[in-house]
Amino acid sequence: MLLPFFTMDEIFTVQNRKTQPLTVTAKGNGIYDSKFEHLPNRNVSIYSVFASYKYFQPVEQELRLDLTFKPNILDTARRWLEKQIPDDWKDQKFVRVMIHVRRTDFLDPRRDRDGWSRPDSQYFNRSMSHFKDCLERVQFVVLSDDPAWCKTHLNVTDNVVFSSGHLAIEDMAIASLCDHAIITVGTYGWWAAWFANGVTITQRNLPRINSTLSKRLYRNDHYKPEWIGM
Repeated sequence: MLLPFFTMDEIFTVQNRKTQPLTVTAKGNGIYDSKFEHLPNRNVSIYSVFASYKYFQPVEQELRLDLTFKPNILDTARRWLEKQIPDDWKDQKFVRVMIHVRRTDFLDPRRDRDGWSRPDSQYFNRSMSHFKDCLERVQFVVLSDDPAWCKTHLNVTDNVVFSSGHLAIEDMAIASLCDHAIITVGTYGWWAAWFANGVTITQRNLPRINSTLSKRLYRNDHYKPEWIGM
């Protein structure tokens, strides 16, 4: 699944078909589960999305090398970003901040009851102000499944641009070329921030305290310690 998009070495799977695989399930998708450190020497089927930075921290530098986007994907992202540079910024230094806004599938009331706090315009505008107050020139790059909502509820100025018509992997490459990140729910935004590898702002109220989700997602496991809750 990864090979078409990244320059990583080919992945080989070796399986002993004489033995049935042992099924190992994580305690929660956003929880670091130490039992994966000591898997038995046999076939193992793993059920987890490993949405914790702690799984990757010991090999982060090697992983960043493996997850280098293929040239055609990176070129598409670079060309699009270059077209978004304001004319009067062409010879100026500036910073790009990726904003990931995932909304459509989280409008379901069941998600809200589960503990997925829905981000509002105040969250984004506070987060954007955090960067604007610190930096002279900031361009915000919005990646969203609901751009119409974003254009209505975000503080849209000339320095806010919206990605459209790109494949999901191309948007991820765009995120990797940004300097910092503001993210919402889901693993896509998490990985987009990981690729940007700068200052990252997250929703402080995710998961909602004492919710069902809070038993499957621990903030201290899910988010890197330097990521800022706002």
